[in-house]
Amino acid sequence: MQIEHSELEMPFGDPLPLLSIDSGRPGPCVVVTANIHGDEATGVGVVHNLARCLPDLILRGSVVMYPTLNPAGLASCERVLPSDGQDLNRLFPGRPRGPASERHAHAVWNDVTARCPDVLIDLHTDAAGAIPYAIIDRVLRVRERRKLNLRCAKLAAASGLTVLREYPRDRYVRYHLDRSLPGAIVNHCGIPAVTLEVGPRRRLDSVSVAIGTEAALGILSSVGVVNMPARPDPAFKGGGPWRRESGPRTNHTGVLVPQVRPGDTLERGTPIAEVRTIQGDVLEELKARSIGFVVALPERTHVVPGVSCATVAVRDR
Repeated sequence: MQIEHSELEMPFGDPLPLLSIDSGRPGPCVVVTANIHGDEATGVGVVHNLARCLPDLILRGSVVMYPTLNPAGLASCERVLPSDGQDLNRLFPGRPRGPASERHAHAVWNDVTARCPDVLIDLHTDAAGAIPYAIIDRVLRVRERRKLNLRCAKLAAASGLTVLREYPRDRYVRYHLDRSLPGAIVNHCGIPAVTLEVGPRRRLDSVSVAIGTEAALGILSSVGVVNMPARPDPAFKGGGPWRRESGPRTNHTGVLVPQVRPGDTLERGTPIAEVRTIQGDVLEELKARSIGFVVALPERTHVVPGVSCATVAVRDR
């Protein structure tokens, strides 16, 4: 068996490369997407690894992989689509007419949905200072909501990574996460999806790529496409369900000095960070508001009022 190479022509700009493999045996179709945010590179390396190993591992079904959904963003190291500065991952299913980003999203959406996938895996990164984790989208508009939630949760658990649910429903919609690619696939099509957040931005870190590869193979194993179950990640946090949440926000301009590390457990009142003057005087101390743990620390030192001092996980009631 061999990986097949093809391209998706876009309304403008470079075509999108596609890699696919079909086992020739009945089974699920899994779509793997990467690098929709051009500065999030880990997924590119994960797709490269999958392309090398799947010919020897695939048992049934098929896998279609998009190593980058934003080639121009990858080239310029920008999160957004450079031609109009929009975040593609808040625009699905897009529109056939209108701004460049809407047309780009629409072309991707049409190609992905035309393949009638049974599962979508979307590959992202958070920050250099972050634990790897899997995100489950909020199911808003789909009948049999509980069943779809359980299917998404099962996929995420199979990754071996810490599993987080997305922000609460009101903020999930306000942040347009229902128009992310996995959010739209879940809520428009009723297809289970999971987002993997692994590794630093802007460069391929070999350890992170290996973690992402094992997590993706674990999900593929859970639906019977391969037989390579993922081991629990060393940073795995159980005891949920947990949800992604912004940590306390700053009230001063100054230097942000973290008092915790990614993965650290939080109790109510645990110091998370200080804001100091450039001379080192403490302006404020930011403390955890509830039980949970640290997911990621911001990639910045100078802050102004309103900056979240961390991404944290809290219990999802």
